[in-house]
This record gives sequence, C-alpha cells and structure tokens, in this order.
Amino acid sequence: MATKIDEKMKVVSFLTEDVLKPAVEQIKATASEEKPESYQIQISTKGYENRKDPKMTKEIKFPFHMRLNPGSCAIGDAKAKEIADANGIPCVLIQEYEGKSEESKKKREKFLKNYTYFILCPGYNKAFSLKEILMKKKTHFMCNAVEQLPAVYEACRFTYKVKVKDWFSISFPVGHTQMPDTEVVENIKYGVQFLADNLKKGPMNIKDCYLKRTTGGKVKLY
Repeated sequence: MATKIDEKMKVVSFLTEDVLKPAVEQIKATASEEKPESYQIQISTKGYENRKDPKMTKEIKFPFHMRLNPGSCAIGDAKAKEIADANGIPCVLIQEYEGKSEESKKKREKFLKNYTYFILCPGYNKAFSLKEILMKKKTHFMCNAVEQLPAVYEACRFTYKVKVKDWFSISFPVGHTQMPDTEVVENIKYGVQFLADNLKKGPMNIKDCYLKRTTGGKVKLY
C-alpha cells in the first residue's frame, strides 16, 4: 500500500527567500559580468534504488526564461523555414539533409552537434530519425503544425526536460547570471518543488540540494 503524504509534507521547506536570495547573490558575486553563466540545481535523493525504481522524464516549465541562448534549431519544410526566418528562429530545410549516403550521414551528424534542442516540424523524419537525435543525447520538441513554430520556440526557453537515469544525482538549469535575482529565485522554487511533487515521498526523498553555476563553487541550500 502506498504511503499517503500529508499535504503540509509536500511543501519543500527550504524554498524560502531567506535561504535562496543570499545563495543566488553569493554565486553571482564571483561571476564574470562579461561572460554569463548558467545557474544549476543539483539534488541528491534518498529512498531510491537505480536497479529497482523506474527512470523518469518530466518537462519543467519555469515561470521565467532560464536559457540565455536557447541553442535550438527547427527542422522543417519551406513553409516552416519561411515562418522561422520571419521570427528570427534558426531553421534548416529537411531536403538539405535527406539521403542515405555517407556524405549525408556526416552532414547530419555535424548539424546535430551544433545544437542542444531541436524543434521537429512535420516531415522531419524524411531526413532525421528520432532515434538518431536521442542517441546524440539531444532534446526534442514536437511542432505538429508549422503555424505553431514561434510558440513552440518561445516555450523552449521556459522548458527543460529532466531525464533521471541516476536517482542519486539529479540536476537541471534554473537561469543565468544576467537574469534578475528575483527571477532566478522563483525558478528555483518552481523547479525544486516540481521535482519534489514527482518523487515517491515528496520532499522526504531529498537528501541534499545545492545551487551552482557553470564554473566556480556551489552553495548548499539544504
């Protein structure tokens, strides 16, 4: 029988302004103003076993943009390219990457290395397979109609797919050093609480939690 968690126990207790604001300020104080860096949350869990507990993939939709550079590119047809160009969205044509020759394969591999996130428009599979993208450990977002491309691209800046393969260590970005501290704090609150809501026993499964940036030290939140 599953353990019933009291509603009060579902709230992550350390997600307060008194804890988060000084932590963000401390991390930001030693960061370079010229070279922005990402903030990242690192969580260690307890009560999970990698061999027994199923892996988890969840989309965290943050209240504020958490990426300075989305690192996204759409893959679509001529209509998608037209819409993308009009909205300043990086986009490549499907037909430019079609083919089974070694040259075509190398061209696709080189392209996939250049981006982290891919927006897949109708017909993308004429040139790319989803398996090919996943094997490169890239993240994809589906765009079922090219008219939705601007909205999907904008959503990419708010969304991060957490893919938990190792239950002992979970990490995800929550912002960057050029964001207002208040927005970073709100993203931390939302991201950590969202993760806790998807753990078996909520916050009770959190062993410790740190905030860090791309380079430099980290600050313990819990």
